[in-house]
Amino acid sequence: MSEKRLLQLRRGDNVLIATTPIAAGTVLEIDGRACVSDQDIGIGFKVAAQDLAPGEAVIRLGMPVGEITTAVGRGNLVHVHNMKSRYLRTHERGES
Repeated sequence: MSEKRLLQLRRGDNVLIATTPIAAGTVLEIDGRACVSDQDIGIGFKVAAQDLAPGEAVIRLGMPVGEITTAVGRGNLVHVHNMKSRYLRTHERGES
């Protein structure tokens, strides 16, 4: 991958991690294809490495960490507004 503002943590991940802030409208090159971010993306946030469809697993570090709830285009932010976490909340595990 040639885009220096994004980091792939593990081969096969379908999200990348922003290594710098990325402003809405920024052209990113992912796998040789240009795409435009649709909103501001903060450092450490997930970015779609490919188009993601509702119901598709979000893979980070080779593990499913969530599920897409609304279609996300390549180069766009993947966060709570378009994905459902697969992590259980502490109170759901019976912890205080």
